[in-house]
Parts: sequence; C-alpha cells; structure tokens
Amino acid sequence: MNSRRLYKLIGELESEDPSVRRSAAEALSEGDERAIYPLIKVLRDENPGVQDAAMRSLINIGGEVTAYMVIPLLREDALVRNTAYIILREIGNIGLLAGLLKDKDDDIRKFAVDLMTDIGDPGACQHLGPMLRDSNPNVRAATVKAVGKLGCPDSLKVLINALKDEEWVCFSALEAIAETKDPAAVDPLTELLYASSEAIRYSVIEALGKIGTHEAAAVLKEFIKDASGLEKKAILKSLIEIGLTPEMKDLSETLLVMLQSEDKEEVLTALKGLVSIGCYDAIPVIVDKGGSLDPSHPDEFEILTVFKESLLRLGCSEKLIDVIKSPETKFRGKVIAIEALGKMRCRKAVPHLIELIESPARDIRRAGTAALGDLHDHEGTLDALLSATEDSDGHVRKAAVVALGRLRDPSSYEALFGLFLAEPYRDVKEEIVRALMRIDEKRFVAGLDDYDEATREMIAQFSEDPDVIITLSKDASPVVRVSAVSSLARTSPDERTVERIREATRDPDPDVRKAAAQCIEEMRCCEDELCNLLEDSDMWVRFYALRALASANGSKSIDRITSMLNDPAVPVVLEAVEALSRIDHPDAVKALDALREHENPDIREKIAEALESPW
Repeated sequence: MNSRRLYKLIGELESEDPSVRRSAAEALSEGDERAIYPLIKVLRDENPGVQDAAMRSLINIGGEVTAYMVIPLLREDALVRNTAYIILREIGNIGLLAGLLKDKDDDIRKFAVDLMTDIGDPGACQHLGPMLRDSNPNVRAATVKAVGKLGCPDSLKVLINALKDEEWVCFSALEAIAETKDPAAVDPLTELLYASSEAIRYSVIEALGKIGTHEAAAVLKEFIKDASGLEKKAILKSLIEIGLTPEMKDLSETLLVMLQSEDKEEVLTALKGLVSIGCYDAIPVIVDKGGSLDPSHPDEFEILTVFKESLLRLGCSEKLIDVIKSPETKFRGKVIAIEALGKMRCRKAVPHLIELIESPARDIRRAGTAALGDLHDHEGTLDALLSATEDSDGHVRKAAVVALGRLRDPSSYEALFGLFLAEPYRDVKEEIVRALMRIDEKRFVAGLDDYDEATREMIAQFSEDPDVIITLSKDASPVVRVSAVSSLARTSPDERTVERIREATRDPDPDVRKAAAQCIEEMRCCEDELCNLLEDSDMWVRFYALRALASANGSKSIDRITSMLNDPAVPVVLEAVEALSRIDHPDAVKALDALREHENPDIREKIAEALESPW
C-alpha cells in the first residue's frame, strides 16, 4: 500500500461516519507498521463494527511489532483486554509472551500462561517450569492446565506433584490428568479418594472414570463401600463409562435407587448400568417407571424411548413375561412390556399374549394383537389374530388386520373380506384392503367394477400392478383418478405409462392435472406437457408444474421460470422466486433484482432473502 493511500485511510479513522471508519479499518489490513498505532486507538471506538474491523486488521498485519504494541492493552478495561487477548493469541508470538511471566501483576502472568495454552505451541513448555512455583495459586493452576494440554516433558510427573498443592491447583491437575487418560495416574489418584475435601474426591472419581482402565474400575468399586450418596452416583457414572460387567450385580441396589430419581441424567445413567450388569430384577421397576411417563410430553417421550430400548436389550426373559401376567402391573407399563416382547419376537410369550386379546383394557388388547403380528409364525397366532378382527374396538381390529397382512396367509382371505364388507371405519378399511391385496391382489381386484369409489381409490393407492393403476387412472371418479395418477410414479416409465401421464395433464379435473404434474416431477418425463401446465387455468396446477420444471431442469428453464414471476397468483410467484434462488446463474439474479420493489410485501421479502443468499 502506498503512503498516500495509507495516510488517507488513517485520516478516515477519525470520520464522524462509523461506516467510513469501519471501511478504513478494514482496508488498513493491507497496511504496514505505520497503521498499527492508529488501529490500536480505534479498538476503543464506540461502534462495535469499527472495533471488530480494527482487531481483524491488526491480526492480519501481525508480526512482532504488533504483538509488542498490543501487550500493554492487557492492563486495560475488560473489553479492550479481551480484544488484545484475541489478537495476541492469533499472532502467537511465544517469545514476547514469555517476558510477561515475570510481571508483578498476577493477572498479567496468568494471561500469559493462558495465551500460551490457547496458542498450543509446545515450545512454550521451556518457559513454564518456574510458573509451577508462582506465588499466586491462579497462576499455578493455569500453568498446570498448560502443562497437561501442551504435553510438556514429564507432564504426568508435574501433574501428580501438583495434586499436593492447594485445592484450586489440585482441581486443575485432576482435570488435566483426566484428559491425558494415563493409567500411571491411577495409584496417585487412589490416595486422593480419601482426601478430606468432598469436592476433591468427586473430581478424582470423574478422573478415574475418564482413565477408564480395569485398575481404575477396581479402585472405584472398592471405594463405593465408603462413599457418600452423591459420590456413589458419581462412581456409578464413572463405572458405566468404563463398562460395567455382570459380575458387578452388587451395584444393582444403588442403581435401582437412582432409577427412581427425578433427575433425568441419573435415570438414564441407572438404566444404562442396570442393562450392563444384566439386572433382570430391575425389569418390573423399569416397566412401572416407563409406564408413568407421558409420551405426549417431548422430554418424557425421549426418556420413554430409552426405557423401551433398555427392555429390548435385557431381552426375552421370564421376568418380562411375569410383568404382563401380573394384575399388579399398571396398564400403561404393561403396554410397554407387551410392545417390547413383540419387537424382540419372544416366542415363549405367545400363549400369554394370546390371553391378553381378551383383556378388558382396549390398549392392552391392541398392543397384544400388534405383538402377535411380530410373532406371526408361531402356532396359534393366526386363530388369535382372526379372533381379534371381531373385536368391538376399531383400534384392535386395525392392529389385527395389519398383522394378518404381514402374515399373508391365504386361509385368512375370506374372514378379511367379510370384515371388509362390514367395517364402518375408513382407516381400518384401508388396512383391510391393503392386507387383502397382499394376500391375493388378483382375486381382490377381480371385483373392481363392484366396489364403491372409496375402495377403488384405496386399490389405486396400494396396487403394485401397472395394469390396475392405468385402468383406475381412467376411472369415472376424479378422486380415484387422482390416486391412480399419483401411483403411476411407482411404476416403470414405459411407453404406455408415459402416454397415460400425458393424457392426465389434459384431464378436465384440476386435481388430476395437479397429480400429473407431481408425477412428472418424480418420473422426469413429459417436459412439453409440463410447460403447457404452466398456463393452466388452475393456480395450484401452475404451482406444481413450476415446481416440477424447476426440479427437473433448473438452469435450463430459466426463461420459463422467470416468466412465472408475472403470474397473477402470489403462491406461484413465490415458488418462481424460490426456484430462481436455487439457480446459480446471472440471469436468475437479474430477474429477481428487477422485482425488488414488487407491490406485494411477501414477494418483496422473498426476493430480498433470495438476493442475499450466497448461491
């Protein structure tokens, strides 16, 4: 940078306009040592943007001179001091910082050590030795942290010696030892487990957990006998991190107490521990506690998921079967247990699940029926499921139908068809149609002409047969045609299918044309028909045609997409803006820029967002 420009920018740092000062501070990042002092003065500017620009420019200029001139700012107020800290950290001159280690000010010495730590240069280790004997405990604590993080020579020895220092330094040493995870620290840490300070003991427990060796686990397991309540929980957490084994079953009592806690972390820790040691006696408690949770509450739903996973990990056991048999088990807990038995395909639970189909509680009948669906290959399951299709409750019938659909046993066809004719609820009827088509689609579809509109719509939705779908795409009912045209996207894009989609773009019903546009988007065909739909009389047909065109062709269709910015319907224009915002091309930017002052505020806002995007 030439001198004339340099001094012009320095002069602009005193402008009354903050934007001018900020621009000047940014430009001076290309300056030399002459810009350092003016930029340092600007660090105190009243405008945060100017302060930030000056800081970044000083970092960019860098070098020993900048660091030397910034060091005095460590004695300023908090804002300037923190800014100086960032600059010195980024410059990373260890040599200059070493001189600060002899400063009379305790805070300055600590700043110097912290900076060396953050810079992360192991070369700083040669300067840190004397600081371990500093008169100020905060400085010694910072030095201990630095020795651990930088991996200085004999760092473990240094950290172990620091354990004998006063409490605050000892905390830093424990934290650093935990990060090293060095097994050689287990014996020195063991001695501290019996320190008078409960806080120190707690930190030692955490450090041993992070070291994570069998020796560390043995020490913690031994100490748990003498530990206080809080310490026991900390020990269990550390042991769980290391990995509990079935031999540690004597810890189950403490874990069960933790499981009843109101603290979420304690409960999750207890669950993990109980599963790790294979504590089957905990199953009734897990079921009861899980059943007390409200699945409609987001936080409790998350924890409930862990409860269910814990039951699955404990596996198919007599304890879990006893839970569903016991009249003492609350029904919500019993439902969780039933679901778990079904998911783990616990075959020995089948007779008891069959009995539950006769339960007076609707949710238990439903859960039992669904669980039997996961165990469909077991003797007696089919008859039980067929019996459940006659249940008075629609939820139970639906669960039974879904299970029978999975089973695909031809012998259940007649019973399901009879239920199909009598079922009053649409959602249950949909599952019946799905099940019948899984068992024998050809047989069920043979009666297509006799079915009502709703059934034909379901067939169009669930069928895997292209002939059936194409036939229904020409149905007299627009509702059926919509469902069938949508299903064409699941078929092979052969000539016959593509031709039917083309015909659907000219259907008299706008919902069918909309479905055709969505189908084209998935199948990537019929571009000419798609362009014709952009001029459709129905707003939503144009909307989905535009979306399909943008998805399929992107930058190749800029002109057609741009033309939709003049559409009379606001949703269509917004979709056009969205489509152009995804296209990295000057013409897209130009088209949007031309409409910056659009009369509609929603469109103006959308265009502003698009023009600010980085593309």
